[in-house]
Amino acid sequence: MTYDDRVEEIRAARRELDDVVREIQNVEVDGVREFASFLAPPTMDDIADAACGPPLVYLTAAEPGGLALIVRGPDVEHVPLPKLTSQALRDRVTPYLAAHARDKDSSAEHGESWRAALDEITRWLWPAVMEPVLGRLPGPGAATLVAGGLLGLLPLHAAWTEDADRVTGRRYALDHRTLNHVPNARALSAARELSSIPPRRLVAVAAPLRTPPGRPLEYAGTEAAVACAAFPEEPVTLAGAAADAATVAEELREADVAHLACHGEADLTAPLESRLLLAGTDSLRLRDLLTRRLRLRLAVLSACETLVPGTDLPDEVVALPTGLLQAGAAGVLASLWEVGDVATAMLMTEFYRLWRHAEEPVSPPEALARAQAWMRDTTNAEKLTGYEKATADNAPWLPPAAARRFRLALKTAPGGVEARSYHHPDHWAGFAYVGV
Repeated sequence: MTYDDRVEEIRAARRELDDVVREIQNVEVDGVREFASFLAPPTMDDIADAACGPPLVYLTAAEPGGLALIVRGPDVEHVPLPKLTSQALRDRVTPYLAAHARDKDSSAEHGESWRAALDEITRWLWPAVMEPVLGRLPGPGAATLVAGGLLGLLPLHAAWTEDADRVTGRRYALDHRTLNHVPNARALSAARELSSIPPRRLVAVAAPLRTPPGRPLEYAGTEAAVACAAFPEEPVTLAGAAADAATVAEELREADVAHLACHGEADLTAPLESRLLLAGTDSLRLRDLLTRRLRLRLAVLSACETLVPGTDLPDEVVALPTGLLQAGAAGVLASLWEVGDVATAMLMTEFYRLWRHAEEPVSPPEALARAQAWMRDTTNAEKLTGYEKATADNAPWLPPAAARRFRLALKTAPGGVEARSYHHPDHWAGFAYVGV
């Protein structure tokens, strides 16, 4: 491809992104264009206001090297990322996405191929992106990432380096900082305003009837029960045929928190068509979510590929979480790939325990990071002991049916009870937090 061809390709992609943005900006709710400012260029005042709390970190790949901009209020620090060239990023994302596509085949060979690709790209992300950035963010705390382009497809919190002092032999980015994502500074400011919503009323969607072949959601009901235990006042569960698009949309309007344990599909070429699969042939698309007036403290999208944006656009910021933030959610917990049922259910149980049941509850982004570290570092025996103690104590965060299923899964897990069967990023790093 010649230089002129590449320039024209970039221009065509830019035009496509502009078309998508204009389509979103023109969406009307009750005759009002409520998203007229969607992805409008922020002013420096917008960015400084958004960065009044944890640092706001912009990440971009470029030639001859990438750049991170760390914003703390009105102060901006430039961090060169010489290994993050556009070509280096493409060279690594291409086989990573290919392995991801092959992993949808259930064979063991494809699973190993996927895990190897995930290991390779997250190891590269450490020196190329996260080590230079974290080196400028000393001490514990949080940071908000604005990852442009193909970086939006990658689990930056799972970037790792070898560390013999860790039980897994690795130190990950999430061990340094609680990392959440936003599409832009204005979205962060809007999410921060919504984060004061008292989380009281939950709607849980569990295993609608439409299940793609070979992809059963055996633990969806378990997840719903765990989520409802965290909101005992007014939980609503929609399961099977009851989870049609109209009912789900209406319940979302009344809810403070939504837990959606269903399948999702990311449309990488037309991101506004990315959807959650519901009862029968129903689905809830990103373009549908944009027309809803929501006020959600949190939406948990426990479904495969709900965080994946489109890949044909030069700035990959249009995805289901982006739509939910625009529609009125303060935070969205979503997935980059399809995580196994058992691992997802245990991770969600620990997340809700830390956020809603702990003596000193933590914020949703920190609860996710801690749950992921727990999932990764504890042995099967340590998990089993925790569940048995919770059962003996009648702990409200662990429904009896969930406890029974978890105990059985751990007793029969590969490697035996002394193993760390869920230490690989494949089991815990698929979920990321968007918003506040």
